[in-house]
Amino acid sequence: MVALVTTASATTAQASPASGDGGVSIIAQASAQASDAIELAPYQLITVPANGRVSCFNYGGTFKVGTYVYKVDWATTSDECFGIGPDRKIWHAWPNSGGWKQMPGGGYADHIATPFLENTDPRSKYRRLAVYTQSSNTFWCQDYILPAGWDGIWYACG
Repeated sequence: MVALVTTASATTAQASPASGDGGVSIIAQASAQASDAIELAPYQLITVPANGRVSCFNYGGTFKVGTYVYKVDWATTSDECFGIGPDRKIWHAWPNSGGWKQMPGGGYADHIATPFLENTDPRSKYRRLAVYTQSSNTFWCQDYILPAGWDGIWYACG
């Protein structure tokens, strides 16, 4: 189980590449140890403005107003952005992704909670994304395991 440290909001884009930051402001950056094996990845929270438009890696999209898009520095691999769309679908984008992509597994959420890195073996680091769903009052996680990628399996974590 993962001890989730933050429950900030996030929103995602509906795939439509565009340039510019859309007036987005960066409001926080954090890096902390969550346990001996799992650590928070460094990230920035990008405020979703009233028009819902956010750009990350020059890919514009529309997100749930009142949330944040997380821009995560995975350190050993490509950076990645995560957010929640107005329809509650979970989206992500990374450099050269060609635009925002829906996360595998068809998940829905109200907020992005926390990005994590597995820290037990530097050769096999994997990523974990946590999201929060208000209707079930539950945190859900999905793992990224090299070299396969996001596994598409959402499981209750917390």
